[in-house]
Amino acid sequence: MRSFEESVYPLLNQTKMRRCTIDPVLEEALDSDIVIPVMGPTKSGKSHFLNQLLGSLIFEVGNKLASCTAGVSSVTVTRAPDEHPQVNTILKGRRIVLVDTPGFDDTDMSDEEVLILISAWLTKSYNRGMHVGGVLYLHDITREGPEVKSLSVFSKVCGQGAMDRVAIVTTKWDKLRNIKDGEDKLTDLCDRLWGEMLGHGAHIFHMRPPSSEGESHIYPVHTTPWEIIHSLVVAAENCEVNNQILQIQDEIANRRLLLPDTNAGRELQMSLDNLLKKANELKRKEKEGNLRAPRAAALLERRRQGVEMIIAELERSAGFFTRARGWIRNRFQGGS
Repeated sequence: MRSFEESVYPLLNQTKMRRCTIDPVLEEALDSDIVIPVMGPTKSGKSHFLNQLLGSLIFEVGNKLASCTAGVSSVTVTRAPDEHPQVNTILKGRRIVLVDTPGFDDTDMSDEEVLILISAWLTKSYNRGMHVGGVLYLHDITREGPEVKSLSVFSKVCGQGAMDRVAIVTTKWDKLRNIKDGEDKLTDLCDRLWGEMLGHGAHIFHMRPPSSEGESHIYPVHTTPWEIIHSLVVAAENCEVNNQILQIQDEIANRRLLLPDTNAGRELQMSLDNLLKKANELKRKEKEGNLRAPRAAALLERRRQGVEMIIAELERSAGFFTRARGWIRNRFQGGS
C-alpha cells in the first residue's frame, strides 16, 4: 500500500503544468471524486494551507502583497496520513481533489476574470460527474479592513443550500501580537460578516500554525489542515453528496444561465458594458503615463482576454456578440 507521501509527491510537476494547460484532473474525472475548492481573499493563506496539508511545496506561495495563484490549480490525493484511518476507509480507490483558486481581490486579474475561472472549473467538474464534498473559505486573522465583496461573491457561488458544507478557516494566528487580539477579531467577524453563513450551517475552524508543534496550550482550539479535511470528508460521506450542488453549478449547468445572470455574476455587476469601462479606463491611464508601459501593456492584454471570455459566455445564446467581437478588438487596438 502506498504511503501518503508516495501518493502526493509525484503530482508536483503535473500540478505546475496545470496552470497553463487543460486540467488533467478534469479530463480524468471520476464520479466518486470528492472535490474541495479552497477559496478566500488574496494572501489569506490558501496555497500555504494546501502545501502544509500535502507536506510539499506544490502550490506557489508569496511573501509580498501580491497574488501568486495565477489560475485554478488542482491536485488529487488518494490517501490520507495514517493518523486519519477513517478518511482512508472512505477513500479506498476514491480521490480527494483539492482546488486552489485566485482571490476576488487578485492583484493581476479582475474579479470578473476570477469568477470566470472558478465557475468554469466548477461547471466542468459537475458536468463530468464530480461532486463537491466541501468548500474552504480561508481568512487571515491579522487582516485589517473589510472583505465584504469577496465574502459576498463566495456566498453567491455556494448558495444557502450548500452552506452546511462550508468551512471558514482562520489562518496566521502566529502573526498576531497575542491570541486575545485574534479572539476579539473573531467575535467581531462572527457578528458582523459571517453571521448569515453560520446561520445556514457553515462551520468555523482555526488553522494551527505550522511552527506551533508542542504549543497546544497556546492554540487549544486550533486544528491541522488534515483535521479540517477529515471533518469535511466524513460529513460528505454521511450525507447524500451526490444530490448536492453549489448554486453556481446549478445556475449554469442545470438552469442554463449565462455567468453574468447568475447570483455571483450580478453581485459583481458583471456585464459587457462594465468590463469595457474598466478596459477603457486602463487604456486611458496607459496613455496618460500613469502606469509603466510594460506593466500597463500586460494588464491591458489581460483585461482584453477577460472581455473575450465574457463574450464567449454570452455568445452561447446571442449571435449579436459575434459581430461585437470585432468592434471590441478595434477599441483595444486604438480604433474609434
